[in-house]
Amino acid sequence: MSTEGTTSGSVRTELRKAPGREPFDVEIRIHETGGLASGRVNRPLTAALVGAVMLISAVYVGLHIQSGWVPADEGTLGQSALRVLEGQLPHRDFAEIYTGGLSVIHAAAFHVFGVSLMSLRICVFLFFLAWLPAVYYIARRFVSPMAAALITLTAVSWSYPNYPAAMPSWYNLFFATFGAAALLRYLEVRTRRWLFVAGVFGGISLLIKIIGAYYIAGVLLFLAFVEQGEYDSDESQNRAISYRVFSACALLLFVATLVSVFRSRLGTGELYEFILPPTALAGAILFSDSKIHRASTGQRFRTLVRLLAPFVAGALAPIVAFLFPYALTGTLRQFFTGVASSAISRAVGLGVIRPPGIGQALCAALLMGLLAAAMYLREFQGKAVGGCVGLALAGLLYWSNPSILSGVWYSVATLTPLVVLAGGAIIVASERSGRFTKLQRQQIMLLISLAALCSLVQYPFAAPIYLSYCVPLSLVAVVAIVASARRHAGTYVLASVLGFYLLFGVVRLVPNYIYELTHKVGAMQKLELKRAGGLRIEYAQSFGQMIQFLQRRSPNGLLYAGNDCPELYFLSGLHNVTRDDGGAPAEEVLQALRSGDVRVVVINELPFFPSAQMSPAVRAEVTSRFPQSVQIGIFHVFWKP
Repeated sequence: MSTEGTTSGSVRTELRKAPGREPFDVEIRIHETGGLASGRVNRPLTAALVGAVMLISAVYVGLHIQSGWVPADEGTLGQSALRVLEGQLPHRDFAEIYTGGLSVIHAAAFHVFGVSLMSLRICVFLFFLAWLPAVYYIARRFVSPMAAALITLTAVSWSYPNYPAAMPSWYNLFFATFGAAALLRYLEVRTRRWLFVAGVFGGISLLIKIIGAYYIAGVLLFLAFVEQGEYDSDESQNRAISYRVFSACALLLFVATLVSVFRSRLGTGELYEFILPPTALAGAILFSDSKIHRASTGQRFRTLVRLLAPFVAGALAPIVAFLFPYALTGTLRQFFTGVASSAISRAVGLGVIRPPGIGQALCAALLMGLLAAAMYLREFQGKAVGGCVGLALAGLLYWSNPSILSGVWYSVATLTPLVVLAGGAIIVASERSGRFTKLQRQQIMLLISLAALCSLVQYPFAAPIYLSYCVPLSLVAVVAIVASARRHAGTYVLASVLGFYLLFGVVRLVPNYIYELTHKVGAMQKLELKRAGGLRIEYAQSFGQMIQFLQRRSPNGLLYAGNDCPELYFLSGLHNVTRDDGGAPAEEVLQALRSGDVRVVVINELPFFPSAQMSPAVRAEVTSRFPQSVQIGIFHVFWKP
């Protein structure tokens, strides 16, 4: 038995060569000695805490699950799933704005729960419930059971309940978290099947939305770092120049690609939020690589392949299965062309909302300073100081000063780059000091890599809700850094800070529906339509009248709805005369209108995204061919007598 070191002076790890495994695989046993975390699982306590967290979260989300409504989102998701349920394939038979896997999942939800928007929300809610144990599992690697439960609830309050629609980015968050849990398990047991499982999660995430590639990129950076720690001291001296050149070129190409993608919109906010964190990761990996002197080029490439192969195989497995029907029908090219064009058009159509910049990052710096003081200064370890900090933070919630509340928001919105920098600094410093074990360094690298890359979901549309799609990953990265680096046992200040952000999410974020901050909405009322599933939406009365009117005016069941209002197709049950439920090309629309099959047309005069404006030629054709019209709410309806 050999002991590599201690975890913050309280957890001892024993490294043993595992029988029947590769030479670089080890069996890790963690013994609890009264510290932060332990591999010794109190199963009844764990089950009770996870159950309590799931129950609290389920009840809390249940109170909000019928709220939150962006018509274009709901309509697009519903229509795509309905088309798949009817036997159509995304990108081959209709224009799909995402990769296509989500429509398959949602079609299954329609099959099981019935065709309604609430079925989609039930589906994502079930994935949300499965996500909770994964967050708890990750947090439990670093903190006590009660603290892990508190962290999980904080992650809940800043994420899914803020917009409980079945958006693909929620699934991307969930699968990235599943993957992080699988990779943490790999680090503990060194069994490569967990790399395969993490790859499967990445492949599914990519099939749901193309931004699943961010998770995959984060894992690749992590595995490049893991490769550096897989060598024994008795290996022959060799500086592996060829491998070093390959590694440096790959990392520089990675950073250059990011800069190229962002170059047209590269302000200070983008530099800080999207370029700085991945660059810091690349720098930390390069620095760690310079410390390796006892491995040959061949050994290093073989080790890297052993790490990458199961992960890549896992990622390819669901992708190959999904593409099988396209291969059988000879339409693979249509799929890849459709995915590429939809990703580009979606990015352009969303417009630009810039992320917070360096100025707002001062709020996050204050938070990091408070955490650092709680970690390193004994004066911050007592109950009295923790209680005072808790009272002060509670006062911020009570007085509700707008500038203070904005500061709290920005302290989280600008946190990820600072977290990545702090984690990278710990990794670099520990290479010299030896204070952190190899396991700790790899755990931190995993979580900061995923936090940095998955935060790119905020580009190019850094609306407030997009922070919720990634902030839980930053939260668990903070937990890993704080728990690994702290020098004292007191946690009262840390508990006060964590409790404050939990309450802020519950009291300030969720009730105000941060998704609405980019588009002012009116009062929400229950929509009395079967396919609405009881959702409370804006303009509920107008929608109800509209759907009934369209159904009466379209005896053949056909409809064209322009200016991005796919919700009308779904709620009315009428069929779109084009392949694209969001906005077909003008030529396709004109051909459909001139065919004479369409009896009724709707123009949304107030689209959610101003870029979704109807072509003047299409509008002129509508007014000339459909002489009768009426205004119903934000919709202008044209029909033939």
